[in-house]
Amino acid sequence: MTFYRQKAFPLIAACLYLAFLTLDLTGLGDSTWVKYAAVCLCCLTALLGARTADGKLVALALCFTVGADWLLLVRNDHYAVGIGLFLVVQLLYSCRLWLLREKHICSHGLILRILCGLFSGLLLLGLFFLFLWWREGPPMATLGQALRSPFSAWLPLFCFANLAFNTGEAFALGKTRRGFALGLLLFVLCDLCVGAYNQGFFTSFTWWASWLFYLPSQVLIVLSQEPEKGDPDEKRF
Repeated sequence: MTFYRQKAFPLIAACLYLAFLTLDLTGLGDSTWVKYAAVCLCCLTALLGARTADGKLVALALCFTVGADWLLLVRNDHYAVGIGLFLVVQLLYSCRLWLLREKHICSHGLILRILCGLFSGLLLLGLFFLFLWWREGPPMATLGQALRSPFSAWLPLFCFANLAFNTGEAFALGKTRRGFALGLLLFVLCDLCVGAYNQGFFTSFTWWASWLFYLPSQVLIVLSQEPEKGDPDEKRF
């Protein structure tokens, strides 16, 4: 198991990584299934290491990641559900940080998460309602649209806020969990590229760059997993 996690898994992931980046750069073929296979590989490796509380949390988070990528990457539909699954992933990583802090609650982080969600939701709701009112829509119809439409904008923002908070808290743990922190940081860079792509900025580059960061982030998160409690031969990053 140690050989697979430290040697075989990174090598296979690197081969898939080079394969889909080459396909995207050259346009020789569709890279969707190669990308999804790489994510499934990360999930399988995490499941094989799910022997501790930490290992089980990482494995569960990777299972939700596979589900989210199935909707957002393979099917390319049900975006709200896919992003909702990624929000669950970040909440699981928040639970992992709680365990890594020896079950000490980071009160300021929890308060900031709640306030960010409430503020961003209310702000988007208010702006969208004003926009519809300016368009002179019927009052009740305007209110109904305002209550529905901001959800599609609020959910990614709230998910990204949780990812950003998790990244900061992971770096605060110090060198012992540098792999987890770096993985989350690459996840942040991936999300920024996806956001830029969705807004139409440098679309030919930002979609490619999002996967440039995404798979390494998942590999680092899996390698930071604690598969065996107190195993001196199992190195974590």
